Amino acid sequence: MTSSAKTLLPFDSRTEAAHDVRARLEALSRYAILDTPPEQAFDDLCAIAARVCRAPIAVVNLVEETRQFFKAEIGLGVRETPVDVSICAHAILQRDLFVVPDTTRDPRFACNPLVQGAPHLRFYAGALIETPEGVPIGTVCVLDHQPRPDGLTDEQADTLRALARQAMTQLEHRRLMLRLAEREAELERVQDIAGVGGLEVDLRSGFKNRRSPQYLRIHGLPVDAADETHEEWVRRIHPDDRARTEGGFIAAVRKGETSYRAEYRIIRPSDGEVRWIAAVAEIERDEAGRPIRLVGAHRDITERKRDEEALRTSEQRLRAILDTMPQMVWSTRPNGDHDYFNKRWYEFTGVPEGTTDGEGWNGMFHPDDQERAWTAWRHSLATGEPYEIEYRLRHRSGDYRWVLGRALPVRDEAGAIERWYGTCTDINEQKTTAGVLAAQTGQLQALLATAPVAVWFTDDLQVRRVMRNGYAGGLMGVAETSTASLTTTGAGSITGIRMRYRGAPADPSELPLQRAVRGEDVRDEEYELVFEDGRPSLTLLSSASPLRDASGAVTGAVAVSLDITARKRTEEARELLARELSHRIKNIFAVVGGLVALSARGQPEAATFADNLRHRLHALAQAHEYVRPHSPESAPDVEGQSVRGLIELLLSPYAQGRADRIVVRGSDALLGSKSATALALCLHEQATNAMKYGALSAPAGRVEIVTQVTDGVLHLRWQEIGGPEVKGAPERQGFGTVLAARSIAGQLGGELRHNWRPSGLEMDLSVPLENLAR
Repeated sequence: MTSSAKTLLPFDSRTEAAHDVRARLEALSRYAILDTPPEQAFDDLCAIAARVCRAPIAVVNLVEETRQFFKAEIGLGVRETPVDVSICAHAILQRDLFVVPDTTRDPRFACNPLVQGAPHLRFYAGALIETPEGVPIGTVCVLDHQPRPDGLTDEQADTLRALARQAMTQLEHRRLMLRLAEREAELERVQDIAGVGGLEVDLRSGFKNRRSPQYLRIHGLPVDAADETHEEWVRRIHPDDRARTEGGFIAAVRKGETSYRAEYRIIRPSDGEVRWIAAVAEIERDEAGRPIRLVGAHRDITERKRDEEALRTSEQRLRAILDTMPQMVWSTRPNGDHDYFNKRWYEFTGVPEGTTDGEGWNGMFHPDDQERAWTAWRHSLATGEPYEIEYRLRHRSGDYRWVLGRALPVRDEAGAIERWYGTCTDINEQKTTAGVLAAQTGQLQALLATAPVAVWFTDDLQVRRVMRNGYAGGLMGVAETSTASLTTTGAGSITGIRMRYRGAPADPSELPLQRAVRGEDVRDEEYELVFEDGRPSLTLLSSASPLRDASGAVTGAVAVSLDITARKRTEEARELLARELSHRIKNIFAVVGGLVALSARGQPEAATFADNLRHRLHALAQAHEYVRPHSPESAPDVEGQSVRGLIELLLSPYAQGRADRIVVRGSDALLGSKSATALALCLHEQATNAMKYGALSAPAGRVEIVTQVTDGVLHLRWQEIGGPEVKGAPERQGFGTVLAARSIAGQLGGELRHNWRPSGLEMDLSVPLENLAR
């Protein structure tokens, strides 16, 4: 049985869109196929067509507006011809296989120069290459120098149609690969921005590695070193770190670990420089626990290591300075337990090192002074107020000598006390002679001259006369001998310098020193020091306290300022990076949602699926906005948000269209902006774990969430039902679980407990309502 030419019309009765030149050109543009070099997959289609149809010429042909481009060809020797001599231009207008048994007998082609002259085409058969949307873009065709009155056999015709379909499949695959390459390029750009180099290790084939471009730049490797061997990586490690680093990696792989972390040095081949690397990786294993693949990331932490070394050096220098100070210097934890005394303390007391740590120093006081000193110290610990008292301390000689004890708290950004630092000054002679007073004054001036803190002092209640240390002068950019001060309002004030507070010009009468003179304690206020000559402004963290006489009357004031400009810039850079990464992640959600909508346009049966998927993507994007790191300025607006509202928002992507998939019932409570992120992080971590390992990983699994308010505390129970059997508590807690527990305890003052029942995980969370509303 043969397939021969059919009665042909100038145009078929198919949809107008199929014949629309614009639609065809747009389709060809989407596939980015025109003028591309030959590819083996398309050449193979030509070879099969030529062999099956026993034809000397075979072509994979794409018809543009003015030409036809041959993606693959056999027997022609050219890559394109004008469309006005194209037989395929007629073929794409037909519904089915287009066969011309003898071109010299067909009035449309009898005068065609390719028929009349070389290559003397007498027979043509072409099968349509048609996009999934029904747009014809070309053909897979065979041609002969001899006419074929019987056309093609049914087997040849079916094969030619199949090859045309395969050509379309190959074009779709090619477009998918191009998209994948674009996504990989986007990932590389993200890695470049974040300074992270990705790597992949095939653990089934002898540690075969694959590195990202950013990884190669971090390690100083050429672009052709992406597929380096394990041995090449080991040789790059610094000799002093090599055995430890490789041994730790091998042990993690062989001992069933699912993660690997290391910090080590490398010697970069590109410049011979020694750099510090932080490696973090996850190890994937099969059901039998055998390692399959390692996926990880490397960061260059050289600067961090240098900063840490500089900090250690600075601490050593500080200790050396403290050990040379004439005062006894000590520090305590926030609860008041002593953990450091300088060398002068042990020289003065004569006790062995460590014997006065914790509460051991109480025995060093004179019995008559112990209760008074402890009362003052407990008051400072409870209120955070500065500690200052005179008491008698046992000297190494066995005598008791008068000392002045002082301490100030150091607070974190939230205002919580991190440590107390104090001094004990021997004032035994000062009690009876004025000479000791002068000596102590000199010592204090020496301390202020070397301390990296700006200090202002006045004993003038009108603040017309102010003294400062050299560091304060350096901040203002004035000469060491200058008496000018930011705080003076009359003669001697500095021109060209302004102070700003909370974005507005500061009232000179409301600066810390002026307020302290009026009896106010000022703690940790930020001011901007602005120079009118164009120098960069500085951010100062300032505190001030009044000075009082024995009756409590204010006699003066002292103000101190720390230059925190660098710290503020670091915080701003970190916030900018967090916002940029969040923006890119939300763009990815938007792009995926757009691709889903675009793909569903030509497939009505997929519309419901596509809508559901886009809604879930939108919900995931909203959930991401809650759980990413925030500064106070970028925190999501949760005004009017409740606990149940947050639960429903975060868990809606996991419901999968089933009302009983996730059930929430019980009491509700309002959420504040500070508590929303911590609670969202906990719920998000619980949901993702349930989807990966728990009830939501099973088709019939579900989660019930019950909330109840009792005695001012919100109790939330998370119960997983219908999931895989729980074998017991995991051997180790994951990073997300640890972070969620710390957030609930540290930020909300709550408690998080897990009960690993065989029937499903139970999680109980308790948070005071007053903390929840912050």
